[in-house]
Amino acid sequence: MRTPHTGRVSRLTLRARQGARTLGGIAVRRAWAWAERTGALTGEAPEANRFAYFGPGVRIGFPGGCRYGEPWISLGDGTLVGSQVTLTAGLLPGLDLGPDLVLRVGSGCVVGRGTHIVAHESITVGDRVFIAPNVYITDQNHGYTDPHHPIGTQPPHNRPVSIGDGCWIGTGAVILPGARLGRNVAVAAGAVVRGTFPDHCLIGGVPARVLRGYAPEPAHPAPSTYEENTVPTSDDHIIPVMIVGDSISHGSSGDWTWRYRLWTHLRAHDVDLDLVGPKNSLDNIRTAEVGDDDATYADPDFDRDHDAQWGRPYVHEKEEIEAKTQEHKPEYLLVLLGINDLFWYGVEPDQFEANLREFVSRARGGRPGVAIALGTVLNCQKAVDEPDFAARIDATNARIRTVVADLDSQDEPLVVAETAAEFSAPAHTWDGTHPNPNGEIRIAAAFADTLADRFGIGARYPRPYPDVAPVSPQAKASVD
Repeated sequence: MRTPHTGRVSRLTLRARQGARTLGGIAVRRAWAWAERTGALTGEAPEANRFAYFGPGVRIGFPGGCRYGEPWISLGDGTLVGSQVTLTAGLLPGLDLGPDLVLRVGSGCVVGRGTHIVAHESITVGDRVFIAPNVYITDQNHGYTDPHHPIGTQPPHNRPVSIGDGCWIGTGAVILPGARLGRNVAVAAGAVVRGTFPDHCLIGGVPARVLRGYAPEPAHPAPSTYEENTVPTSDDHIIPVMIVGDSISHGSSGDWTWRYRLWTHLRAHDVDLDLVGPKNSLDNIRTAEVGDDDATYADPDFDRDHDAQWGRPYVHEKEEIEAKTQEHKPEYLLVLLGINDLFWYGVEPDQFEANLREFVSRARGGRPGVAIALGTVLNCQKAVDEPDFAARIDATNARIRTVVADLDSQDEPLVVAETAAEFSAPAHTWDGTHPNPNGEIRIAAAFADTLADRFGIGARYPRPYPDVAPVSPQAKASVD
C-alpha cells in the first residue's frame, strides 16, 4: 500500500519532469531560432563567393536544401530564398558547365520554402518574381519512348525555361522544360505548365491554359479585362515554328498561302514567331518545267520559310523529319499531310496510322519536347464525287485522332488541328484540291485556334470569315 509520503514524492517527480521538458522545449526552440538567424546564408558568408553573383541583400534560409553548381548560379539583389530550397546547376556537383549562366534569378524575388529549381541548360527567372512554397521548376526531362529501357536510364532532354518579370507562381505548381511565361503571369496553385504564355494573364490546370487575360492601362491602376482569347503574346521570346506539308501548304504561282494567313494573324496579336524550314518558295506551275523556285507570292511580305513540297506523303516524310527537326529546332510543328498517301500511294488507314506514329516518334527524336499539331486530311473534290474515297478520308482522320489520344503528353504535346472542319472543296479550292484564298483562311484558322486553345499563343481566328477575292488567273497562266 502506497504511503502519503510516497505519493508526495511521485507528484514532485512528475512536476520536475514536466518542468524539465518545458525548459528543454524552450531551449530547443531558442536554439533553433538562433540557428535560423545565424545559419542563413548571406553575402558575408564565405559560401556566397561560390556563386557567379550573390547580390546585396540576398538571404538563403536555414536549413538550406541541396545546392551545387554555384559558379553557374546568379541571385539578384535583394532576393530572399526560403529554407529547404534546392538550387542546382548541372547534373552533378563538380561539372564544368561552360562560360554561360545556367540558373539566373533576378532581383527582388522571393522563393518559398521547399521549392526546387533544378537547372541543366538554362532557367531564367525575371525580377520581382514571387514563388510560393513547394514549387518545382526544371529544364530537363528523361526520355521515355524506348520501350526496352527503364525511363530513368533513357537520355534526358533539355529545353530552356524563362519566367518573366513580376510573375506569381502558386503553391505546388510544376514548371516543365520549354515553359516561357511573359510578364506578370499568375500561375494557379497545382498547375502543370509547359509552352508559351502571354503577358498579364492567369493560367491554371493540368496542363495549364490561359484562364483570363488583363490589359495594363497606364491611366488607371486597376487592370481591365480583355475579351476571351485576345491576349497578346509577350514579344520577349521568338517562337520557332515549322510548317510541314504537301502542295496544300507549299502553294503555287500567285498564291498567298495559308502560311501567310497564319503568320499575319499571329503577328497582329503580337506573337513574335520565326517560321523555319529548308524552303521559302512556291511551286512553279506556269512552265512545263515545274519546280519550287517560284517567288511570285501574292504578298511576299512575311516569313516564307517552310518544309512543304508538292506530292509529299507521310510515307516519305517520316524518313526525313528527324534530320529536319534536329537542324531547324522548331518548338512547334504544324503538319498538314495525308491526301497524297491516300490518292497516289494507296495507303490504307491501318498503315497510315503506323506511318504517322513513326513520323511523330522521329520528329520528337530530332527535337525532344517539340509540340506537334496534326491537321486533319481535307476533303478534296474526289471525296465529294466518290463516297468510297470520302470514307477513306474519314477513317484516316479517325486514325489521326487515335494517335493523338495515345501519344499526347505534358512534356511532348500532340494535338489535332481540325483543318477539315470548315473546309469545302467546291467553295474553298481553285482546282478541286488546292486552297483558294478563302480555303487558306480556314486552314490557317484551324491551326490558330489550336495554338491559342492549347498553348495560349495568340488568339483564335476571328469569325465570321471575310470573303476574299480569288487569285488572278494571270498569276497561274502558262508562260510557255
